[in-house]
Amino acid sequence: MDPLSDILTMFTVQRVATIRFESSGPYALRFGGYDHIKFGAILSGSLRLWVEGNPIPIELGPGDCYLLTDGRPYRTSNSEDAQEIDGNVYFAGARGEDGTIKLGEGPIDKVAIGGRFVFDEEGAAWLRSALPTIIHIKASSPAAGPLRRTLELLGLEAGGGAPGENVIVDRLADILLVQALRAYLAESGPGQASWLAGLADPKLARAMRSFHNDVAADWSVASMASVAGMSRSSFAEKFKSVVGVTPLDYVTRWRMQRVRRALIETDLAFATIAEDNGYRSRTSCSQTFKRVFGHPPQDLRTYTDPHFGDRYEDGSIRAA
Repeated sequence: MDPLSDILTMFTVQRVATIRFESSGPYALRFGGYDHIKFGAILSGSLRLWVEGNPIPIELGPGDCYLLTDGRPYRTSNSEDAQEIDGNVYFAGARGEDGTIKLGEGPIDKVAIGGRFVFDEEGAAWLRSALPTIIHIKASSPAAGPLRRTLELLGLEAGGGAPGENVIVDRLADILLVQALRAYLAESGPGQASWLAGLADPKLARAMRSFHNDVAADWSVASMASVAGMSRSSFAEKFKSVVGVTPLDYVTRWRMQRVRRALIETDLAFATIAEDNGYRSRTSCSQTFKRVFGHPPQDLRTYTDPHFGDRYEDGSIRAA
């Protein structure tokens, strides 16, 4: 499995159906903080998006797509004169049977779709370490071609009420997220050292892909450098510079994420989990786990978090 697919599959614990929003006339909506990654796209019309801490709004037009990654409150509006209302409260009471939320009366002049990917705490931190606060993919971007086709399909499916809508919309939302990340890398390039930056470098990506395909193998800096087609010293230096950690730090951190997920989601013996992730000694695996997460692995066998990923725009509380 390629690293991006592996990472998103590992950490995504819930996908919530996409919302279709249709408006008529001027409006301004504000939304509180959140603990997931949001995506949105404009199908028709235009609006401005303000994220707390960023004084300059983003201008969004038809075909534009955006990701909000760090949970900051935000505001959307299509008019400077519109009276601002609480978007969370409005969405809670305005959703139709087909899932569409409508605002205003008269001819529809703006249609947007949005949704969220909910990650566990560690997964959210892993992703946010690699992403800027806002990712804006313009429809005019050369890298946005695949996104436009996905948006067209989402526009047809979301809120249409056709049989199987939820399944199709969820799958298209998965595709949209990956395409947006691809477009971000192609258009802007990674803005900081991170695992995502490593995927943008062909040689480093080759080594990372091989590792993710066989996590339990006996990986060393030399073996990863060989896959990348680089000398050991050049590979180690470049990996640290681009990814932000040493090659073996990355190996260890990802193995520990897999161990953590297996402890939460399976009943496998710890010795089996350790071996599946490249550790011949359960003691060594346990010690590494405690060093990375600050608590012993057995604590996760009683893992519960009733507030994790639980607050949504409609104001409801749901358990993951």
